[in-house]
Amino acid sequence: MPIQILRTLATVLTGRGARTAAGAALVTDGLVGIDVPWGRRRPGIVGSLVVLAVGLLFVGLGWWWHGQHQPYPGGTSATATVTGITNSRDSDGRTMYSRVLTFTASDNRRVEFTEPEQSSKRPAVGSTATVSYLPQDPGSARVIPETDWLPYGIIAMGALAAAVGGMIFLIRLVTLIAGISLLASAARRKVHQ
Repeated sequence: MPIQILRTLATVLTGRGARTAAGAALVTDGLVGIDVPWGRRRPGIVGSLVVLAVGLLFVGLGWWWHGQHQPYPGGTSATATVTGITNSRDSDGRTMYSRVLTFTASDNRRVEFTEPEQSSKRPAVGSTATVSYLPQDPGSARVIPETDWLPYGIIAMGALAAAVGGMIFLIRLVTLIAGISLLASAARRKVHQ
């Protein structure tokens, strides 16, 4: 009698019903992810595509921002002096500062502009910075920082998120294919019975 029960159990566990249940679970996990009991949320294939897209967006944003800190192709460089400071408050009420920079263009015209980027650190009047501008449009001047770590940090975080999203996508794709394969196997088994 115990052998008969074991054979029946083995048939149930390897039969069409078990394959259908396992296949359906794998397809569900592949598409939307199944939350595990201890609270960890697992993204499905759609969630992985969102993580991948957000990562690539940050890579693009960091790359664009880095490009805004590069000399203009065909542009001219000059040394600008901080001649003033503007301040404003951010959403948390902190005082933020922007430098007002002045330089002499190649046509001996004096150009003054306010740096669009802000900092919580008050700049020193009289300090200098390198700027790049287009000779036909000196008002296009932009500051070329000595170090440009923040855009590189954004690129690195975006690349990491994109890599994680890509890996999750591949894992969920394999899970989805395995689930579809099990469902197809269960369907074929029904036809042969």
